[in-house]
Amino acid sequence: MSIVPDFLMHMGGVPVGMEILQPQEVRWVYHSATSQIAKRLKEKIDPTKLHAEIVTAETKVTAGQNEIVFMTPESHTLSAALTWDNSNTHIIGMHSGSPWSNSVKLTQSGATAQSPAITISGSDCLISNIHFEMAGSSANQHILVSNTGSGNHYNQCWFEGPTNATQADDTSVELVTVDGGGNYFNECVFGTTACDTNGAAKLGFTGQAYRSTFKDCIFYHQASGTSATFIDISATQDISGPQFFKNCIFVSWWNNQADRIAQALRSEVGLQSGAVIFDSNCIFVGCDAITTGGVLGVYSGHPLTAAHDGVYAGLIESVQGTEP
Repeated sequence: MSIVPDFLMHMGGVPVGMEILQPQEVRWVYHSATSQIAKRLKEKIDPTKLHAEIVTAETKVTAGQNEIVFMTPESHTLSAALTWDNSNTHIIGMHSGSPWSNSVKLTQSGATAQSPAITISGSDCLISNIHFEMAGSSANQHILVSNTGSGNHYNQCWFEGPTNATQADDTSVELVTVDGGGNYFNECVFGTTACDTNGAAKLGFTGQAYRSTFKDCIFYHQASGTSATFIDISATQDISGPQFFKNCIFVSWWNNQADRIAQALRSEVGLQSGAVIFDSNCIFVGCDAITTGGVLGVYSGHPLTAAHDGVYAGLIESVQGTEP
């Protein structure tokens, strides 16, 4: 009889003694067939489990079986829009836990719009250690990643873009859109300083999203005008119920700190059926206000005002200024 410490885990987080929970299938996606890692994989892995593109691997996984697709540390390019519709299947990049690492990059490129480039419509999926990049040149490229499933967990991912100046000034652009319920973003990065922005949002909500959580995330850009923003909830009933932001940083960088953006959250009428809650550890840099519209649905421990007086700093309250 073997005695093991409590909570001893296999790689992947499966408790010792519960091996039945191990992935039923593991697949691998490589980019260059001549790379050293691809050659090693071909020596050791069943060739039917190796794929040259993520869109091919998606067609092979089986929903509900806890299957995993590993992506090699290479620059991968989407040949077509990807729809990941298999619930309880996972995509994991083979690089470090730093969301800034770009060893595993999945890029949307070219002159033809793929909007959204990636749709995660399955539920209960783990997407970890992937650098997603929106690098296409089409003016109609508005969305990089659209999450429409529920209970998905994005861990240490970088959603970079837009890297095209036309898209960066387009108020129709929402780099990542979230629908469904209970989706969780942990230690993720949203944005880029590859080009200036004066309109594109890094995050949007659609279809009455509910209970989205963003923990230890960074939202950033380099602004060229006061219309730049981070979050867009401008359509009627974009959200349903609260969206939670915990210990997040919003940084609007302006060359020589010459100005500040008008608001971090463009809300208008989109908060009619929900709320956005920033805990007291969220900070906003280079912003005149958290929002100038729909303020009754926005709560923050650090409400910004045009005077930057900090009167209510530390209180969980509406940014309109009404104390709880």
